[in-house]
Amino acid sequence: MTSTHEQAPPFVSRVRVQGFRSLAECDVRLGPLTVLAGFNASGKSNFLDAIMFVRDALAYSPGQAIAKRGGLESVLRRMESPGESDRSDIADSFLIAVELSLRPDGGRATYEVCIGRDPQEEFTHLVLRESCSLHLPGEDVSFSTDLTSERQRNVDGGIPGARLNPEELLLPIVGRLAPYDRLLRALLAMRFYDLETDVLRQLDDTRVRRTQLGERGEHLGQVMGLLAGQHPEFKESLDGYMRWLIPSLLGVDQRLQGDYATIQARFWTGDPVLPFWNAVNADAVHPGDPHVQVFQSEQLSEGTVRGMGVLTALFQPEALTATIPLVTIEEPEIAIHPARVACLFDALHEASHRTQVIVTTQSSDLLDTEGVHPSVLRMVEMVDGVTRIGELSEHTKRNLIKNPSHLAEMHRQGHLRPAAPANGGQGAER
Repeated sequence: MTSTHEQAPPFVSRVRVQGFRSLAECDVRLGPLTVLAGFNASGKSNFLDAIMFVRDALAYSPGQAIAKRGGLESVLRRMESPGESDRSDIADSFLIAVELSLRPDGGRATYEVCIGRDPQEEFTHLVLRESCSLHLPGEDVSFSTDLTSERQRNVDGGIPGARLNPEELLLPIVGRLAPYDRLLRALLAMRFYDLETDVLRQLDDTRVRRTQLGERGEHLGQVMGLLAGQHPEFKESLDGYMRWLIPSLLGVDQRLQGDYATIQARFWTGDPVLPFWNAVNADAVHPGDPHVQVFQSEQLSEGTVRGMGVLTALFQPEALTATIPLVTIEEPEIAIHPARVACLFDALHEASHRTQVIVTTQSSDLLDTEGVHPSVLRMVEMVDGVTRIGELSEHTKRNLIKNPSHLAEMHRQGHLRPAAPANGGQGAER
């Protein structure tokens, strides 16, 4: 079911992070589809959270984004003090920088922000630096701001008279005007999914029209109805993936209950296997057809509900049109039977032809398909309290391209690790 549609350049092509949570320093290049693979507590979610911090800081404010994460002390990286294993110091600042591709004309942009503590404790945080460059056909613009010793923000880059306090960002202000508005809209449109089964099941008030799946799974029923009405071919593709994931399942649909929407699922109750697929091929899979029974959301297994949430995040209407330029999903394989997980990768790959997709996983089963090219993997590991993220070595990539069936087993055995940094260092691939 993998799409032959040509993949577009990734929206976020490179991320540099310093001093953010467990990320002491990393420089990660991303593709249209990227799988962050690593064990529990290796720092996969911290990497995604660094990208999400940029979105949240622009959408609300740096202060609110920091408070959402438990305060500045929780965000800044803790460092072991030399010779004092029972004591740790906290970094003074963190930096997050992203390189971006803008559709549809191939524009490029970079955005960087550095935030730190206030030694005088007058402010909850200080924006030490913010810079932005935007390269569009026929137009290049940029700005940068730095905090002076007098705690004033100097602004360079053709924005005369801009005055900022030490806690605020400039891009949300200039993003009201062209051409910075393109960059701001795109960054605000990124979506970061950490789905919760109870939220996916809940009733949704249709008197407020929702066109996007919420980041915990809100509005699933409404989005399912919208997908079926506006993009029936993708709704059928989504049902097709669900048939491979969940035995005897024929499809999942919106269910209306007065002014509220939720989901329901159609299951096959006749003889298994061949009659099931005969019914699918004959399109005899709807309520009222022989051996088709409808189950409501509260009757569905966690795997059914979560699988539907993952696929809806990938194929929701605004992801199909790249209005959502980036979709990230935490551990999409949760609650799916290990024997069925690998087909999720086909869905991830197909979705990445229309919007950028990043997922985290600790599951070897997700990688147990020859469709996984080693170039999509970014291995994540924790070494001495510091997260390392990197591609596989060229030697390992070549070996896995020749022997793709080895990938999942090498992952199970812990033999896949980030390649050693160019200047050496810990955690070199074995």
